[in-house]
Formats: sequence, C-alpha cells, structure tokens
Amino acid sequence: EGPDLQYYCLSHCMAEKRSNDEKAPEQFKGWLLKWTNYIKGYQKRWFVLSSGLLSYYRTQEEMAHTCRGTINLAGAVIDAVDSTHFVITNGATQVFHLRALNEVERQRWVTALELAKSTAIRRLDDDSDSEEEVVENAGETNPLAQVTDKVKELTTAHELVTKNGNAILKVIGDAEGNHVPNESKLKEKLVMFKLTAGAMVKASQEFAELAKDAEYRWSRSLQQEHALRLQLQESLEMLANQMHGLENQAKRANWTPAKSAVDILSLNSSSSSRGSASSSSPSADLKDRKLGASASEPDLKRGGGAEGRTKEEQEEVKAGEEEEVDAHPELREEDEDKFYDAPEADDSMVAFASGRTHARNESADSMNDMQAMGDMSNEGEMRPFSAKNAMMVPTRAAPSFFERVAFTLPIRRTSIPPRPNKGINLWSLMKNCIGKDLSKIPLPVNVNEPLSFIQRLTEELMYAKVLEKAASCEDPLEQMAYVSGFASSVYASTIHRVGKPFNPLLGETYECDRRAEHGWRCFLEQVGHHPPMCAMYVEHKDWTYWQEYSVASKFRGKYLLVYPIGATHLVFHKTGHHYTWTKVVVTVHNIIVGKLWVDQSGDMKITNHTTKDECNLKFQAYSYFSRERQRKISGTISNAAGSPVYVVNGYWDDYLETAKIIQGDEKNPLTEPAVQVWKATPPDPGYELIYGFSQFSCTLNEMEEGIASTDSRFRPDQCLMEQGDYDGANAEKVRLEEKQRAKRRKREVLAVEAAEAAAAGNLEEAKRLQEEASPSPMWFKKECDPLTGTMLHVYQGGYWEAKMKGDWGREMPDIF
Repeated sequence: EGPDLQYYCLSHCMAEKRSNDEKAPEQFKGWLLKWTNYIKGYQKRWFVLSSGLLSYYRTQEEMAHTCRGTINLAGAVIDAVDSTHFVITNGATQVFHLRALNEVERQRWVTALELAKSTAIRRLDDDSDSEEEVVENAGETNPLAQVTDKVKELTTAHELVTKNGNAILKVIGDAEGNHVPNESKLKEKLVMFKLTAGAMVKASQEFAELAKDAEYRWSRSLQQEHALRLQLQESLEMLANQMHGLENQAKRANWTPAKSAVDILSLNSSSSSRGSASSSSPSADLKDRKLGASASEPDLKRGGGAEGRTKEEQEEVKAGEEEEVDAHPELREEDEDKFYDAPEADDSMVAFASGRTHARNESADSMNDMQAMGDMSNEGEMRPFSAKNAMMVPTRAAPSFFERVAFTLPIRRTSIPPRPNKGINLWSLMKNCIGKDLSKIPLPVNVNEPLSFIQRLTEELMYAKVLEKAASCEDPLEQMAYVSGFASSVYASTIHRVGKPFNPLLGETYECDRRAEHGWRCFLEQVGHHPPMCAMYVEHKDWTYWQEYSVASKFRGKYLLVYPIGATHLVFHKTGHHYTWTKVVVTVHNIIVGKLWVDQSGDMKITNHTTKDECNLKFQAYSYFSRERQRKISGTISNAAGSPVYVVNGYWDDYLETAKIIQGDEKNPLTEPAVQVWKATPPDPGYELIYGFSQFSCTLNEMEEGIASTDSRFRPDQCLMEQGDYDGANAEKVRLEEKQRAKRRKREVLAVEAAEAAAAGNLEEAKRLQEEASPSPMWFKKECDPLTGTMLHVYQGGYWEAKMKGDWGREMPDIF
C-alpha cells in the first residue's frame, strides 16, 4: 500500500498520460470508522477518494452497485480534532465524523483530502475562467496544458515539502527545549517529508520530460507558422498585381466602377420605374454597375431614369453600353431582345413607408408600386440618414400622413458587445428586498439589461405587421383574430429575456422612427416616477396605437410578480374600429437559486368598442404536473350577442391560430381548418451572449442625430453597461439616482412653500410654486378616457414637428 499511498496522496489526483488511452481517475481507498448515530456509534466503512469526491460503502463489494454517501471536497472544510479523529463538513448539509486506526493513517488521509480539495477548486476555477484549448490532433493531448498542470503539481508538492520540513524543525526545536525528544512524532514527520520529497522529485522528472517534448513541438509549430506567413505574403502580392491589372483594363475600356454600393442601390431604386425584370446573372450585374457609375447627382434628383435625362446624356449612356459590350464579350451571350435594366428593388433593399416590406404577389399592386416610384418628383429626393455608420437606400415617397418625405432605409447594427461575466452576491442583495416594490429597490446594473423600460416597451411592435393584415380585413371578427395575435405576440421575447430594464427617469423620452422599414413611428415619455408610469403613442398610415403603462411588482423571495396597470388602445383608420385590452401577470421564477425563467398567466379581454365584439384569452400558468405543452393560450372570439364565432389556440412563445366554428358549442365545436394569425421569429444564434436580444432589440439603443436631449440613448449608465463597463455604469447609476432624489426633495419644499403662500392669501405665488412642485409631462396631457372612465395621458403632438425644425420651442429638462 506504500507506493499507492505515495502516488495517490501526493500526485494531486490528476490523470496521467498513457501511450494509447487516458487512465481512469486516481483513487485513494481505505477503511475508516464513521460516526453513524448514538446507538451504533462508530462503524467501519470503506472510503474511496476520487475526482474531488469522497464516497463510502459498507463493504468493498458495494462499490459496484450501492454508494452510501458522497461529499464534494471543493466546498468542504477538513478539521483534525485529535490524533485519530477528523471531521469533514460541506456547509450545513453534510458532516462526516471519521476516525483512523492511528495518527499516521489519519495524517495520510488528511493530506490526501487537502490535495484533492485544492485540485477540485483549481479545476472549478479553470472551467469558469477559460475554455479548453483546441488540440491540433484529436488523438494527442495539448502539450501546453500538460506543462501547465505539471507546474501546478510542482507548486503543490513544493508547498507540502516546505510544510513538512517546517513541522520537522518545530519538533526538533521542541525536543531541544524539553531535552526529551518525541521519537514517534518525529518519525511520523520524517515519513511524511520523505513521501512529499519523493513526489516532488517524480514530478520534477516528469516536468523535464514534458518540457523537452514541448520544446520540439513548439519549434516545429513556429517553423510552420513562418512558412504560412510567407505563403500568405506571396498571395497578397499576387492579388495586388491582379487588381492593378484589372484597373488598367477598366481604364482602357473607358469604364469606371461605381464609387460605392449607395450609388448602385440608388440608381436601382430610381430606374425601377421602367418595370424591367431583375437579373442575377454576372453580365446583368456588370451592366448595373456601369449604369450606377454613369448616373450623376442631377439624374438622381430627376428620378434617375431615361425619362429624366437629356438627349445628349442618353446618347452618352448608349455609347458607354456599346463600349462595355465590346470590353466584355460575355454580354453578347445574353438575349439581345431583352433589356437588362437595374434590378427591381426587393424587400431586402427597400422598405416602403406604408409598412409593406414583403414583396407583393398581386400584379396590380406591383404595377402600382412601380408607377408610384417612377412618378417621384423633388418630394422624393433622397435625404441622408443621420445614424452613425449607416447606409441609405432611397424608397418611395410617403403619403401625406408621413409629411410627404422620402424615407431612407438605414443599415442598422445587428448586435451589441457581449455580456461580460460579472458575478454578484444575490443573497446579500435580496435579503433586504423581500416584500418590497421592485421599483423602489436600488439594484446594481449586474441584474439589468442595457435598455430602458420605455425602450423595452417599444419591442411590443416587433410583430406590428400583424396589424397590417388586420387593417385589410373587412370582417370585424376576422380583424379581431389578428388583433388577438398581436396582443399575444408582445410576450414572445420574454422567454429569452430575464434582465431587468433600467427604470426611466422622470421626463425621460424615447423615439423610434421605423417608417422606412415597417411604416410606423412611436414616441414614449416617462410621465410618472412613484409609481413609475410611461405613456406611448404609435402612428401608422392604417392604424394608431397608444397606451399608458405602469407596473406594480412584489418580490416574494423565490419569485417576482409583476402586475401590469393600464389599458392599451388600438384604432384602425379605415373601419374606425376601436380596440382595448389589458395585459396579464408576469412571474419571474428562481430569483435566488437556479436559472431564471419567465411565465405569463392570467386572463386577457380584448374588446371592440365599435361592434361590441369580444375576445377572451386565458394564459395558462406553468404547471409541473401537467403533461400538456406549457405556455399555452386558449380562448374564443364572440360577436356582440355573446355567441362564440372563433376558437383561439396557441402558445405565447411560438404561435397563435384561430379556427371558425361551423357548428357546436364552445366546449365541443366543429371548426374549419385553423389559420395562423401570428408566428414568432426564432432567436438568432448567440442571442444568450447579448442579453437574449433580437436584432430589433439591438437597434433600440443605437445613437441617432437630431433626437431630444432627454432621449434614453443619452443615459450614461445604460451606455456604459452596453460597452461592458459595469463599474462605471454603477457609479453613474448612483449619481443619477441621487440627482433625481435631490429634485424630488426640492419639489417637496416647493409644495410646502405653495401651501404656506396659499394660507397667506398669495394665490398667484402659490399657483406658481405648485406648478414648479408638480411638473407636467412635456408631450402628454392627462385626460379622462371616455371608454374606460379612467385618467389617461394622451399625446398632444408637436414632438416630430419640433424635431423636423430643430427647435424644441421650450427648455428641455436636465435629467442626465
């Protein structure tokens, strides 16, 4: 057992390299006495130490089938009580009271346990800090990892040798002072020193062999990298020569390529009025580049087509086409009867202001679109997009609802910096928060996501295309079906989102202009702070959408309940149908322990106040005992008489479908084939690394020019968090909160002064002080909702007009 003890105790419980396969995990075995209870006392048990786990069995034969108990040493505490007794504890859940046969045996076990514990902790740190390096050959072990592990073994062995050497010196010193040497204790320390020294010598030899082998590997890799570098350099030189030759050939052919993709796309959009079929062939693309190069700025202003050019310009273009064909013979292979104009703009290049971003199938609609694009005048002149790093594509001029401007389709960002791995002590944070309103709890940014709550509310419009289908419906009940799909779609993103949005500051605003891509624009303002309340207004050429939204949240230790407050309004311009509905309860589970996840539950009632039709949806709560698929939605759509007409089924994270009832009642209906009214978009790869954001979410905090100084994009703590600077974000968050508290205290003092002025009879001064003490929203006004009978903040207009003029007409509050 001596060689095994020397290997298992002091070789750090790590796998050793074999010639073919990896060796099984090292084990340290032996008999120990374990405390069972006060009746039986200590009982003999067979203990096995392997891979940082200490397990015990009644007999050695039980190892094959029955384990009586296991303790993880990574978080354990090992205490030596006396010469044979030692205790292993893992928190308050597991306690092993053990006795060895003698003091030497106890020391061997304690040493082996300490080594296994340090190795287990080191492995956990390595797993959390870095991933395993990719090995060049699958059958070989990473030499750098081997050397690193061997260095760690040498370090541990050195510490043990030093520790045992100091123990021997201490025993010798005690013997010199007492003049009575403790021979048994000195013998024990010498044995341990011999074992640790032998392990260190063995580890040193293995390290020398590994270093020698690694030196050869690294020198060979260095030579290969040098050869690859030379090969890459030669390839780049060859490519540069080829590019230079192509440029000379282009000059000889009297052909200049387009300066940028903007020129190509601009001409494609303007010249599509000729209605030519698009072509994906190389020769057609070559003609498109030539046409883009020959278009000048006056051409774009006149529409860019043949109709807008003078006769001399058309002759120049025709001559350039003939020279191009001569320079590129492959163009002659195309059918000479076909005219290859600029390709027709598809939905990946151009999004109409009406919100119809998908290509239309109806030929009549397609002809109308092309005719409208061909008739563009100076009102359709391109305007540059002001966002950073954006490229624009001209689109059709908008109707009067959008002020007759031509929108440009920007290339927006599709991702944000990944979330850094920042830990947080949840218990120290949450123990003082139980039973409190979440909006009144100061939380670090570690639990947040880099979006404000009013920006998060804008994500409800991700599936606004469903409302375009609803606007085209003639049947009000069919329209209600699509409205129910849109009302359910607002929860789809919560399945991947567990971060808390930033609480908006009082007076904070946010604008989101997506007329170019989706045909709508929205504006939000934080109109209340305690309780937090925001107002939202969205306009589209076919519908208008607005709501006042507030939440009441309670933290219950294991989960968080979020109760929505406020009604949502939707009006379709063509039919005048006015819909309202309220939202369901949101529950965030596993706040303290486990992976966070979100559930929606409760009843949603959608009412058409024009026709008195209703839709009643039930969001079923998650149940561990149900065999059915979770996150289910079920309900019916009823007419004004209360008779069910449609059955609604689906899942709030996937889809919603409706089926018209042919006969039968609500419980046993016979229906037509179901029609899907809404379908969720699957998340992008790597979404979990960017807070669960979709591409639409990533664009919400992208900086734009011309926005108000109160816009959420200017919030410093939110921007710093997005960049990964959590320390700076926390400092800014504290500063903003203190600034907001100071303003609130000032308003309280003004309210007291207003009351004193009113009591003194100075009504004008009291009115002035009261207005300063109770600031009103800048863009919304509180009015009575005639449908619900409650007070509601209603948009008063003026924001977009002030932005267009570049003059806000009033002093903007300093909130950041």
